[in-house]
Amino acid sequence: MQTETLQDRTTSKEESQLVTFLLKDEEFGFDIMSVQEIIRLPKMAKVPRTPPYVEGIANLRGVVLPIIDMRTRFGMERTAETDRTRVLVVDIGGVKTGLRVDRVKQVTRVLRSDVDPPPPAIRGATAGYLEGVVKLDNGQRIIMALNAAQVCHIDAAHRRVDSAAATGADAPAADRAASTGSTAETITQMVTFRIAKEEFAFVMEHVREILRVQAPKQVPDVPEYVLGVLTVRGQILPIVDLRRLLHQPSLADEFAGGCREIREQYERWIGPAASSGTGRVDLSAPERLRAWLSAANSSSQVLMETLSKLRGHNEKLIKQAQGHAASEEIVATGAAVVAGLHAFEREVAANIQEDQRIIVVDANGFVLGLVVDHVNEVLNVPRKLLDPPPMVTSAGGLELEAVAKLEDGNRLIMLLDVAHLMHDQKLLEIHAGSAAVTTAETKLTAKDGDAALERSEVQLVTFMLGGEEYGVPISQIQEIDRLSKITRVPKAARFVEGVTNLRGEVIPVLDTRKRFDLEVKASDDRTRIMIVELGGVKTGLIVDSVREVLSLSKQDIAPPPEAVHSSIDQHFISGIGKVDSGKRMVVLLDVEKILSKSEQTELAEVPPQ
Repeated sequence: MQTETLQDRTTSKEESQLVTFLLKDEEFGFDIMSVQEIIRLPKMAKVPRTPPYVEGIANLRGVVLPIIDMRTRFGMERTAETDRTRVLVVDIGGVKTGLRVDRVKQVTRVLRSDVDPPPPAIRGATAGYLEGVVKLDNGQRIIMALNAAQVCHIDAAHRRVDSAAATGADAPAADRAASTGSTAETITQMVTFRIAKEEFAFVMEHVREILRVQAPKQVPDVPEYVLGVLTVRGQILPIVDLRRLLHQPSLADEFAGGCREIREQYERWIGPAASSGTGRVDLSAPERLRAWLSAANSSSQVLMETLSKLRGHNEKLIKQAQGHAASEEIVATGAAVVAGLHAFEREVAANIQEDQRIIVVDANGFVLGLVVDHVNEVLNVPRKLLDPPPMVTSAGGLELEAVAKLEDGNRLIMLLDVAHLMHDQKLLEIHAGSAAVTTAETKLTAKDGDAALERSEVQLVTFMLGGEEYGVPISQIQEIDRLSKITRVPKAARFVEGVTNLRGEVIPVLDTRKRFDLEVKASDDRTRIMIVELGGVKTGLIVDSVREVLSLSKQDIAPPPEAVHSSIDQHFISGIGKVDSGKRMVVLLDVEKILSKSEQTELAEVPPQ
């Protein structure tokens, strides 16, 4: 269908109206009928491997809105956001797109006589988007009228599977949810994780396990994002670095780079600050370091100890400067800060693996491990909160199958499509080789008459309590979430913290430390709530941190010995898991025994607040 041009509209109506805006010093305009509203730049999530002019996606009152940076679209230099930056929300055929502009100018009436067709001599980035040139004020003011449909067209290979024909693993998450139930409360369970500060997820049914990062064996002649292979329970597993696949710097480089920038600012600051005598000292650099230290976090004890020492030196310097200490003292403390920042930069590469995890996924029988920055949680997301992906995905190894909108749309999670995860020929060859090795090993095991036992595994979610690692079968866990607001319940048992609201459902929450008579510990950003069912009541268990999802052979699970070495009562323990040939022990808990029958009845009667 041919798009109606500005000239066509002004011919039929004698006049039209343009919403005009500025990019640098040039004035552009869209027909007012295509502009639905004008908003400030919203919070955005960056979609992987999109064209450079797609800035990200945002939630606009329930609609997932792709945002296009108009400067980048037209080959101009990208600029930082200002108080005047605005987003024009344009509707083309029912599809809304946000267009970021430097400044909105005004709504201008345009007569038919004011509009000229684009001159044939016009060349450059905007030529394909022009539908007319508007001359106002005797030609002193020129407005380039743009074709909204052309500007909003995203040059991407959008490979969404036809939901009418897709089934099983090939169907988008929303379609799969619809096929399993007709109500809006149908649930999609997903594992969420972070890559370069953005949140992604896989549908839980495709996630086999989550492993701590190990050094893989390198394979020659593979793409740079393939780190190598690991042997996991007899299967050769290709390991892919998702950051490299998304053309992002490594997590270690990102962490160390932020530290380096802070250190260089500090080094430039320390000399003038020390020489300022008894006057007021500019504390901008220590304050920036304080903010950076507050945001910096790691699972590595080595890194956290270095950050703690840095924090102490920096706070000491701030007190010295505020107390007008001698310049020699300030210089000495500043030197300790700089030395600590140098040490942190050196330590990052060797210790950042403590934060990362390998998510093992099954893409239609193609099993591979994906290195991610951090695994967040396991979520049960109602189907009504899943939107189909916006038309912003591009060709490559990753495709979106849905966008989850949580917390009233303030939290966007990009659900990755496992079916289109990889198309690399070398990876397919590695996979074919691993399948052959696995088949051969299975046959050898069967000859020993012990195949059933070898292949019998239990999938566990492991977590930390008081420095010890515990495990619960994943089948008993419905969800893992961050610690949210808890409302106290009067006269409840000592270990009942209260109740919390989980997407409209009020559930009781237990402090697992108190239940097991461990020392009470303040919550932090690693604290999690594991949602389980106790006596038919959905219940939250507070744990120090969730470590990983682990597949363990039943051969490696022993009954608890009489004098089991654990901080908790043997009554709660169902077995001891031996990992890495017994070098690591996981205490398996019997969730049903966490509460007695009388306590389960009492818990069921905890009133919502």
